[in-house]
Amino acid sequence: MKKFFFVFPVILIVAGFYAGHLIDENAKNLLKTIKLSEDDAKNTIFSDISSASSFYLPGIKELKSVAENDRASQVQAVGKFVKDFTKTEDFKNRYNEFRESKKPSPPEKPKTMEELKKENKKSIEKSLEEMKTTKASMPADQQAMFDETIKMLEEQLKQLDDPNNSMYSPEMNVYMQQAYEQQLQQHKQEVAEWEAKYPLNSPNTLIKTRLESFLEQTKDVDFNAQTAIDKNRALFVKQEYERKNNLWKLCYRGGKETTEAGRKFAQSWLNELK
Repeated sequence: MKKFFFVFPVILIVAGFYAGHLIDENAKNLLKTIKLSEDDAKNTIFSDISSASSFYLPGIKELKSVAENDRASQVQAVGKFVKDFTKTEDFKNRYNEFRESKKPSPPEKPKTMEELKKENKKSIEKSLEEMKTTKASMPADQQAMFDETIKMLEEQLKQLDDPNNSMYSPEMNVYMQQAYEQQLQQHKQEVAEWEAKYPLNSPNTLIKTRLESFLEQTKDVDFNAQTAIDKNRALFVKQEYERKNNLWKLCYRGGKETTEAGRKFAQSWLNELK
């Protein structure tokens, strides 16, 4: 694999602007290179920070033109401004919206057996009426085929009105309420976990998780790994490397200097958050 990609987690690479201020010349040039607008840069940054397991790297083909000896310095330059963007009101507002979208939904309050009985009866009566109408519209020699279904629906109505039908007994209301209360307890626990994972107005927990994920996934990149061409594709000789995720492979292509610069920046940022 030719090492021509400038690789670093997108949270440290794609910001061209922050809080309405232009970044330095190197970062501006990089933004132009990958043809990314201000809004797209901000959207990509937040998308990659909030992503649980993957990230999107824009401008892969365009990044070929970045000189290898410039890549590590650009990681530092652009990384600083990405970090600054995460401290803005814009980023905090995006985070709060994302946080709200992750909030567990409460369980739906169960209907009483009497309410369910009325709904079922209405549904069966409607089906019965439609079936009789359809039967009447058919030729006389074809009407008999509907009789069995009509009889079945009429039997269902009788069962609904049967006072001995256990399906709609008062005891069922008790069981339904007990199940609902268990769901409420489960929901309460889920909300507590959600609040701990996504504190209000505090995206640092999310950023910390993403940085830790990047460091974990890139800790064992083998920059001396051998590759071979197979059907016009460059593949790792070791199958265990071929099974690695895209981030690991992109860091391999980016090279040791670039990846180490990214890891250094990520670790420094992580230490600040801790």
